[in-house]
Amino acid sequence: MLLVVGMVGLYLYDSALLLASNEALLTPGRKGRWIALFGADSYQVRGKEPFLPNPLLPHRPLYRFSWNTEGLVGPSRPWSPPTGKVYAILAPSIWLMLVALFVLIPLGLFSRLGNLAIAAGIVLFYVNALIALTLAWFKRGDYEISGRRFSFLTFESLTCPPFALNLVRHLSLSVHPREDFLSVVDGCLSGTERDAALKKVITRVKSEIDWEDEGTPRAETLNLHLKYLTRESNSCRALSS
Repeated sequence: MLLVVGMVGLYLYDSALLLASNEALLTPGRKGRWIALFGADSYQVRGKEPFLPNPLLPHRPLYRFSWNTEGLVGPSRPWSPPTGKVYAILAPSIWLMLVALFVLIPLGLFSRLGNLAIAAGIVLFYVNALIALTLAWFKRGDYEISGRRFSFLTFESLTCPPFALNLVRHLSLSVHPREDFLSVVDGCLSGTERDAALKKVITRVKSEIDWEDEGTPRAETLNLHLKYLTRESNSCRALSS
């Protein structure tokens, strides 16, 4: 039981992220939609917002964006996510590794199948881990990952199996988009999703204002930024109604 709990704990620990107050994530949803994700704004860890992605969707990439809190967003080129669903080829291996760790091995520990199921789980995991890492190596140019970073991911995935389940997330988070999040929302989100994302940003800008001394140049800039975001959010609600 402790082994299973430990594997789940390591998987969740490796999945967790700390986001700055001006950071958000984008992840692909169904039917070509994009979903904006934010950290917990009610409490912080080391000055950052903790975020735990859906543990049942380890095959979906996460892209980290930030936004400017000290001025309006100027003209920006549209964000171009990796084409051809480049992470989709890793999804089968990710899911088979998950089955190996959280189905076959526990089945061997708590049923009469015993060592047979455990051995099958170990073989299934490492076969698919090597397949996923090999595919990632050949497509490392698409993933924009350096050889050193890939070597670290390989070592981490093979020596700590639960970490291998987050391979897609690690690869996608290694990409550093230069576009401002507020400009990306306009191109990727629409309707209620865009309005919800703007509200999350507004909450964080208000928090920045609360911590800033009144009358400072930065406080004035933040207040101007807040008015702009509020106007944008109101226009979203007007269009949706």
